[in-house]
Amino acid sequence: MPMDRRLYPKNWDDIARTLKDEADWTCQRCGKPCRRPGVSWPEFVLELLTADSPWYELTFEEIPDASGASTPIEKQQRFTLTVAHLNHDPSDCRPENLQALCAVCHLQHDVISHVQTRKRNRYQQLEKQGQLNLFGGENAGD
Repeated sequence: MPMDRRLYPKNWDDIARTLKDEADWTCQRCGKPCRRPGVSWPEFVLELLTADSPWYELTFEEIPDASGASTPIEKQQRFTLTVAHLNHDPSDCRPENLQALCAVCHLQHDVISHVQTRKRNRYQQLEKQGQLNLFGGENAGD
């Protein structure tokens, strides 16, 4: 789910960058190294390969085509470091509420919150359309 910048403090980029630097650009949940700004994707992959990192295998995924041949697809998003609000409140930027997480761990952290938000938004949409009105009203009988 894309972030709504209006919900974040004006200095969010500085807060997030400081936290990522403090975490040494490593996911604080799974320990995955993430790519720092200014490091190209090929440079990052080479660093992992040179270090004989177990994370190297996640840098690409083999996608079979119709003939059965495989093509490696880069998976850069797996190595993007983000900052999660542990209580899901983007305005709460206390250090104890923030954690540097790779994109995969951040999505896992937010999955329940995202499902609840989608349900709430869907309910509100149905309510606006009058589809939840069981006993009459301006939309009854539509």
